[in-house]
Amino acid sequence: MALGLTAFVFTTAIRGKPHPGHSHSGWLVPMDFFLHGWPLISVNLFFYGWICWIGFWCIRGTSGRERAFMVGWFTGIFLWPIRMLRPEWALALKHISAFGLGVAFLAALALLLEPSDVADSAGRTGAT
Repeated sequence: MALGLTAFVFTTAIRGKPHPGHSHSGWLVPMDFFLHGWPLISVNLFFYGWICWIGFWCIRGTSGRERAFMVGWFTGIFLWPIRMLRPEWALALKHISAFGLGVAFLAALALLLEPSDVADSAGRTGAT
C-alpha cells in the first residue's frame, strides 16, 4: 500500500498536477475565509510544528531503508516554510521534493522485495 501511494504522489509531483486545497494559496491550512493575518500564520505554524514533530519521531523510530522512505516522504513538508519565505526558490524546492519522493519510492520498492526474516507456520524463515 505504501508503494502504491508513494508511486501516485511521486507521479503527481513529477507531472505537476496540483494538490487539492492548499495548492492555490500556498498555506498548509487554507483558512482564508475565517482567519486573516497573524492568526492565520499562527495556526499554520502550529500545524507545521506538529507535523515536524510527528516527522521527527517517525524518522527517529526507523533505520536503514525505512528511514530513507520516511525522510523522502517528509522532505517536501520540511521545506514548506522556505517556499513561503522565498517564492523564487519554489521551482528548485519542488524538484527537491520530487527527488525525495523518488528516493521514498525506491526505498519502498527495496523494502517490498527484501526477503522477510519472519518464520512461517512450519518454522522456516524467508532468508533461507
